[in-house]
Amino acid sequence: MNTRAINAADTVVRRYNSRNPEEIISRRAIKVKDIRYCRDLLGYYSVMLNCEYIGINPNCTTAQRVSALAHELGHAFFDRSHATSGQAFQDTYFYSLDNSRAERRANIFAAELLLSDDDVLKPIGYYEFNADRLQLEASLPSRCSSAYRAMKYQELLQEFQYTHSGLCTPAEIAQTKGIEKHFIDFKLNILAEKGYQLPVLPELRSDFLKDSMKNGCTESEVTMD
Repeated sequence: MNTRAINAADTVVRRYNSRNPEEIISRRAIKVKDIRYCRDLLGYYSVMLNCEYIGINPNCTTAQRVSALAHELGHAFFDRSHATSGQAFQDTYFYSLDNSRAERRANIFAAELLLSDDDVLKPIGYYEFNADRLQLEASLPSRCSSAYRAMKYQELLQEFQYTHSGLCTPAEIAQTKGIEKHFIDFKLNILAEKGYQLPVLPELRSDFLKDSMKNGCTESEVTMD
C-alpha cells in the first residue's frame, strides 16, 4: 500500500502541531483569495510568479471552507510543479471516485490532515467492537472454515450495531468536526486500508483508496519546504 499522501499529512501535523488547514496555509505564506467570478467553483490552487495562491468560494459553508482548504493544501504539497507550469487545480467538487490521481491524492491528504485515527475510531465504537471481535476469534474452533468465520463475524457485526445504537454516525462525526461528511468516508477507507476491522462500512467504493494509493507520487514530488 502506497501511503505517501497519508505520511505527508501526518508529517505536516507533527511539523505545525495543528490540523487546522487555515493556520498551516498562513504559516506557509500561501495567499488565500476569494473566488469572485465563478459561483460553481469551490476552490483552486495555483502558482504565479513563484507565489502560491488558494482560492475559496466566499459563499461556502464553514464545513466546505475547511474541507476545501485542506484539499487545496494537498495540491500545494504534491502538485506545485504542475501548477507552476501555468495550470491551476480548479475544484467544483472533491468527492468523485473517478477523478484524477491528483484529486484523489488531495482528498486522501485532506482526510488524514483533518482527522486523527481516534477522531473516527472512538465515536464509531471501534475499540468496543474490536474487544468483542477478539473474544469471538478466541472462541472459534481452530480449524473452522473461512465461510463459517465470515458468518460469525457478520453476526457479531449485526449484533454490535443493534446493541450500540447510540454510537455516532459518519454524518454526526462530520458535524462535530465541522467538515464535509465525505471526508469521514475517505478516512474510513484509510482506516480500512491500515488494517482496522471497522463496525461501520465506508460509503465510498472499496477500490477507491486502493487505486489511488497504488498510484501515489514519489518522494521527490512532495513539497515540504
